[in-house]
Amino acid sequence: MDRKPITAAVIEEAERLLAEGVDHAVIAARVGITGYVLQLIARHRGRKRTCKPSPLTGRRAPNSQKGIDAATIRSIQRMLGAGMLPHAEIAREAGVSTNMVSDVAAGRRQAVTMGRPPLADDERFLAEPIRCSVCRAKISIVPCRACRTRRETGEEKFV
Repeated sequence: MDRKPITAAVIEEAERLLAEGVDHAVIAARVGITGYVLQLIARHRGRKRTCKPSPLTGRRAPNSQKGIDAATIRSIQRMLGAGMLPHAEIAREAGVSTNMVSDVAAGRRQAVTMGRPPLADDERFLAEPIRCSVCRAKISIVPCRACRTRRETGEEKFV
């Protein structure tokens, strides 16, 4: 028997023939698949999807940690704080996975803003980070905030 690769078109044809009530052996021969594969298709044909698609994307949200911004995490925290919605509904509302909602609830994910901090009057940002000449810390703002804090608190320089 010459068998075809199992593609979406092959599965659709098998499902169409199953819906018409054609015998399994005839379907397997016509479509070019084994009886075992046809049984799997027949079993899964009537099942419903177990995961509900996200209303924002039409499919389940990926579990990508770098793709979630601080505003989304804060909105998840607010919904969790209300205490009225289950994690699955919060995940659908926010467009994230239920694992991400669980991580936020357990405190493993926090809202961290990656924006620039406010500057004092005498401070400025550097285009490239450098090492402080006094404390050797890597800095992006001059003058060094670590050195300023040590001067103001009276601490000695760490060597």
